[in-house]
Amino acid sequence: MKDTPNILIVDDTPANLTVLGTMLTAQGFKVRPAINGQVALTAARATPPDLILLDINMPGMNGYEVCQQLKNDPKTADVPIIFISALDEIQDKVRAFQVGGVDYITKPFHVEEVNARVRAHLAIEFQRREIQALNTFKDELLRIVSHDLKNPINVFLGYTDMLLEDYSEGHTHEILVKMRRSSQKMWRLVSDLLDVARAEDEVAFDIRQVRLHPLLRQLIEEQEMGAEQKDIHIHFEPDDREVSVHVDKNRFGQVMSNLLSNAIKYTPDGGTITVSTQVDNDSVRVKVIDTGLGIPAESIPHLFEKFYRVPSASHMAREGTGLGLAIVKTITERMNGTIGVESELGKGSCFWVSLPCQ
Repeated sequence: MKDTPNILIVDDTPANLTVLGTMLTAQGFKVRPAINGQVALTAARATPPDLILLDINMPGMNGYEVCQQLKNDPKTADVPIIFISALDEIQDKVRAFQVGGVDYITKPFHVEEVNARVRAHLAIEFQRREIQALNTFKDELLRIVSHDLKNPINVFLGYTDMLLEDYSEGHTHEILVKMRRSSQKMWRLVSDLLDVARAEDEVAFDIRQVRLHPLLRQLIEEQEMGAEQKDIHIHFEPDDREVSVHVDKNRFGQVMSNLLSNAIKYTPDGGTITVSTQVDNDSVRVKVIDTGLGIPAESIPHLFEKFYRVPSASHMAREGTGLGLAIVKTITERMNGTIGVESELGKGSCFWVSLPCQ
């Protein structure tokens, strides 16, 4: 826990402010009192505290209303709020949690209880901040490292290809082929990392209205050569209703490319892939259905996590970075869509993307 946590106490009874303030100051906390809801809002917005102890029954603006305003303000939305009240009815406690409270303390106060709950929620809050800072640092590091690695790997691949022209057979040729294969794996990983960064970039999307079915036909055609190499047939079954979607055309292409290439990768030779669309009022669902390996039920909740790969021998035998579906999910959500999967091990999978349409 960081030094001298800052706690805002909100109560319209001066005696309660004195009791709680004295109690928490003795425990090493920095305490700020607020005599009503409006004072509390002003104080919290001026200097957001680490935690707020908030009375419910106050004149003018009650604790529930204060909490709602704090949660609606991005500057104070993450500050944990512990409600304090003489009310001990279940409905009062339920409402406290519904408006965003993290805990509830009933008057009269007990020093040990107040101290324990305050310390517990401060510890949780500081851990949340540390995790957030680490995630921010990690994402920035991925962007920097992947960007700086891409050019050297590209140069290395170029020189390897030049050497392969001079050494078309023999031991040196075999070494160069292995070097090229390893470099290609690194290239794919770095490219996927950059794709993750671009997908998460707040200003990188160019959303426009696009006719869906012609675009899907084009994207399917781009994958047909890879499918033919495994004797896999891709069928397109569009809905009778032609629709338009608001998407970044290139990003949507990434989504379909990932889903189709995955379907090809995990479908045995001679299988089939079906791309279909289903229009329902103001949304359209694009499905990619394969007759591939399928996915174990315990893996489905983790499929869209970064770097996750299904931990089975048959799945791990296929090369991958574990970033493709994370990219797909991020892009889809940036275009106001949703993504999901239905699968049965040994029988195949259906990945779907739903988008607003007109």
